[in-house]
Amino acid sequence: MSSVFQGQSGIVTGASSGIGRQIAQTLGSAGMDLWLVGRSAAELQLTAKGITANGGSKAHCVPMDISVPGALAALVKEVGERHPNLFTLINNAGVMYPEPVIEADPARSYEMLMINLVAPMEGCRAAVAVMRRQGCRGHLINISSLAGGNDGYGAYSISKAALNQLGRVLRKELEQDDIRVTTIIPGGFATQLARGFSEASMARLGKAAAAFGFDPAGPHAQRFLGDPQHIANLVRYVLEQPIDLNLEEITIRPPISLDL
Repeated sequence: MSSVFQGQSGIVTGASSGIGRQIAQTLGSAGMDLWLVGRSAAELQLTAKGITANGGSKAHCVPMDISVPGALAALVKEVGERHPNLFTLINNAGVMYPEPVIEADPARSYEMLMINLVAPMEGCRAAVAVMRRQGCRGHLINISSLAGGNDGYGAYSISKAALNQLGRVLRKELEQDDIRVTTIIPGGFATQLARGFSEASMARLGKAAAAFGFDPAGPHAQRFLGDPQHIANLVRYVLEQPIDLNLEEITIRPPISLDL
């Protein structure tokens, strides 16, 4: 096991699958003490087992719904009381309902904004308070999306555009602290983000993907949908950089973009 992050702790949301799972397993195997957040207790345990299998410490699994106001902030505060060095909060959890704003179910849009924007904002605020009190350097990482610059995904685009702006605002507010903020902006990567799509959205996106020649079972699928491990590697790289650098926004995408 690597000991790069020995003595430091971190919180990873959306750690039950996809990008979040890879981030957690990458950082855990490098010595970080982790709190894993997600809705599925069983899937979080699988992530934790992957960490210990690679020589990391046993992670703390915290099943929760971060769309509940204050839930993530309360966990951040608790971690700060239990561990002397909260080094990073990685806001990776997200849901995507790409219905047009004027046709969308308001409840789904509200849930998406709470998970994709409000929870990260509350979590970052709580993390800054902990990091300042502990007097250690820290790093906030928000996982956004290229959809934040695309007007074709309804409220999802709105939530990610706002998350990008959150990173810019926090970077400015924290210039005098040893706390850095990085927004990572992925293109198409293999995740479970489409699990909440409506049938109409799935049909529309499937048709558009086919027009690009995308075949999920084809030999070149990875050129359209990247491996989440690449994002995990990028997160580790960012966290290993000196505190006197600001890596404000980083876009990462596979060779061929499915601009749907």
